[in-house]
Amino acid sequence: MRWEEMTSPEIGALDREKTVVILPIGSVEQHGNHMPVGTDTILSHAVSLAAAEQAGDAVVLPPPWYGFSAHHMRFPGSVTLRAETLLALTGDIVDSVIAHGFKRVLVVNGHGGNAGAIDVLASTLGHRHYGAARIATLTYFALARDAIAALRRSEPGGMGHACEFETSLVQHLRPELVKIERAEATYPDPESAYLTTDLIGGQVVRVYHDFADLSPTGTLGDPALASPEAGEKFFATSVKALGEFIADFRSWQIPEVSK
Repeated sequence: MRWEEMTSPEIGALDREKTVVILPIGSVEQHGNHMPVGTDTILSHAVSLAAAEQAGDAVVLPPPWYGFSAHHMRFPGSVTLRAETLLALTGDIVDSVIAHGFKRVLVVNGHGGNAGAIDVLASTLGHRHYGAARIATLTYFALARDAIAALRRSEPGGMGHACEFETSLVQHLRPELVKIERAEATYPDPESAYLTTDLIGGQVVRVYHDFADLSPTGTLGDPALASPEAGEKFFATSVKALGEFIADFRSWQIPEVSK
């Protein structure tokens, strides 16, 4: 199930018709005063591994760790790729997988700043490999949006970054990494009814927000509402949604290209 732990012959023996290859991506960036900079990648990888186990016939690639995080660069520890670097890096990985005959590749994103990039990847890679493979991209917490909304305790704006949701997940998965006593709540003003800083707010207008302008700590939302128990529920509902999608994606047809 973990690509990096398999031998070359073991990967070669995987069923190309059934196997879904999953590439988790995230970021290395500030997550407030209380959370590790690798939070987004840690979470997308963990959700991908659990969902692959749930769905079966899926293998998870090692995540490339870095993402597009220019909006976090005023905080120490943040590392960003240029958008074109992220597209090239992810594209090269997907191209390599398809060169080995795999027909369904899923990019699972865990960082809001990568949303525009994965939209472009779905279009460009889908076109490049049309007739050979299907490529899908998604953000796991957007996929499980409704189920997450039903579990949340915070009001809108309370679940944005290093918040109730992400803090709970890391408390559940890697509690030793969370310094909850350093957490501070921030409910930023997004300036317009067309904008939101909420993780599952469904904003349709795209605009640049530098996180240092929104919050002195980089936290958007209320980590005080987080708990390991909530994290277990958030994780289970995220894994369930992704596992169901993987099972469905496996059945998608590869279009035949007329000659």
